[in-house]
Amino acid sequence: MNLSVRKKLKRGGIFVLLAAIFCACAIPFFLGAGSSGKVRLIVDLHGYTPSTSRTPTAEDPEVFNSTYYIAEAFMKENPDIEIVWARTKPVGGMDSEVAQWFTTQIAGGTVPAIAFSWGTRYQDRDWYLPLDEYLDDEWEYEGDYETWRDVFRDYLWDSNSVVNARGEVVAVPVTVYPGASTGYFYNKSAFEKAGVKAVPTTWKEFITATEKLEAAGYIGVAPWLYFDTTTTFDAWVFQSVMSPAYAGALMNLIDYDGDGIMTSAEQVRACLEGVFSCEHDYTKDLYTNLKYYYTNMLETGWASIDYNAQWLNGTVGIREEGLWAIPDENSNVVRNFEYGVFVAPPVSTDFSPYVNEVEYSDGPYQPGPDLSLNIMKAAVEGKPEVLDAAVRFLKYLTRPENVSLICIENAGVLGAVKGTGHSNLIDEFIHQKFPILPNASWPAGFTDEYGDQINRRFEQWVNGRLTDEAFYAAVDEIQRNGALDFARNMGLNMTDWGI
Repeated sequence: MNLSVRKKLKRGGIFVLLAAIFCACAIPFFLGAGSSGKVRLIVDLHGYTPSTSRTPTAEDPEVFNSTYYIAEAFMKENPDIEIVWARTKPVGGMDSEVAQWFTTQIAGGTVPAIAFSWGTRYQDRDWYLPLDEYLDDEWEYEGDYETWRDVFRDYLWDSNSVVNARGEVVAVPVTVYPGASTGYFYNKSAFEKAGVKAVPTTWKEFITATEKLEAAGYIGVAPWLYFDTTTTFDAWVFQSVMSPAYAGALMNLIDYDGDGIMTSAEQVRACLEGVFSCEHDYTKDLYTNLKYYYTNMLETGWASIDYNAQWLNGTVGIREEGLWAIPDENSNVVRNFEYGVFVAPPVSTDFSPYVNEVEYSDGPYQPGPDLSLNIMKAAVEGKPEVLDAAVRFLKYLTRPENVSLICIENAGVLGAVKGTGHSNLIDEFIHQKFPILPNASWPAGFTDEYGDQINRRFEQWVNGRLTDEAFYAAVDEIQRNGALDFARNMGLNMTDWGI
């Protein structure tokens, strides 16, 4: 940790807690029912939920403690509140599992008041409390800020993962990705032996690199298998590479209010007005290139291969991975080759005529939210004391000194608030040239139900069980039905839309 960060943390009185993160003593934590006279605040921080043990064990070698100590300090300052951690939610589960968990908890009256649900992922279900009035509260902690809203990086209030289709803020960002949500880990020895002289900076170069690696006997690219092992639109190749490139080229058709940002409502409208229809060559080009990824770039049987083992034995040239894996990879004692990380290469005009020219930025540019937290309506409606406790804890959690604690321990993220520190483990990565992707994305069904339908049709198409024409017709119908359902559920005014 550099000296400036140490000074910031010490000045706020939290430095002692940071030191405690790395001490060997365990502090017991009461997880039972709320103590007499205290507000019981159930909190889900997803992967940022503190470990059950303060110290590593053989069974649980990796611990995360910063949020534990932050919560301890909060409860000391707010003795009327007791924080209880929600530990049953699937952390790495598929959307359907997570959605089912929330549905069950809401029905049972046990849903966390503060929850991680991927920002606005389920906004059509009306689960989230709008937060604008609380963000305009006076800021009472460190830093020269007038309101709570002022503490955050300004551009985040334009993010679709923070603001719902009605323009309401329904998620508080805590951390952001270090420039991109995903990157590619690569075997430097494999690159050298395969004659790949530099990391790819465009999607065309990426394909060429994988071909050279395969010709040299390596696995060209290994997909990230954490969430899913099926052929799906949910792949990061679609989300992080292709989707913004193709959607960004349509901003003149999508950006109805001319502010340079595609909102959820604008995406829905554009879909219903046929902008994303397979009647257009650019749509067919996008889907065909995504299909190529599965049929030509990934090896046969990819879904059943343990790429962790393959990576460690040196047979994988490029591995798709989240940036949060950097600390673990740096401490890996099994891997016997040097690795590096490069940003996801964008689709450029030398690969497809249906995308924009790529602009680059040195270092991270307005990265999207990693951890963002919602207040769940079902947990606070009719319970003003729980709502007050949830707002107070979110304000406390997003103090710059506390976000610094989280970022330093996590090591693979940056703070969503101003004036935070970060781990030196990601310094090399965040100073690369990043492609500046348009603030736009391609629809993938709008809801879980319709997203699953698209994925099934896409898998059938990739595996040769659907013709091009049948797939195009099916995906157009699903996209339209999903957009209509989403618009109705969100109460969007469609009066002036061309449908």
